[in-house]
Amino acid sequence: MVERALVLAVVTVAVAATVILARWWLGRGVAGLRIRPAEGLWTALGTTPDGRPSLVVFSTPSCTVCRTAQHPAVETVQSTYGSALRVLRVDLSRQPAAAAAFRVLTAPSTALLAGDGRVRSFNHGFAPAEQLSAQLSALGASPVSPR
Repeated sequence: MVERALVLAVVTVAVAATVILARWWLGRGVAGLRIRPAEGLWTALGTTPDGRPSLVVFSTPSCTVCRTAQHPAVETVQSTYGSALRVLRVDLSRQPAAAAAFRVLTAPSTALLAGDGRVRSFNHGFAPAEQLSAQLSALGASPVSPR
């Protein structure tokens, strides 16, 4: 009985350490994106900043979560913010340079870039519309008023 408790404790500590290490490593990657010159990121995207916040959506053709959850969330945010938001969709299978530049590890992923082109937020995995809207609001973006 004591052996089982000891094994359970060791496994619990190992899992907790792995989660902490993974969060630290991902946070370090996002911090690196924030301080990196924006020009390289935009070159990888094949476009330039236009003064509006940009939501970069990374996906692949085979990504089920991208189609069923992330794209509807992005469409909701896009309809809420209208022309105040620029949405750039990146197919990771066709634009591997963008994946490398943004250090994308999984699809879906999203990056929110400020009007000056710098990365302000990065979401590994699915990001719901509420989270994306909160990140846009933190940048000072305002939803389009209904007519």
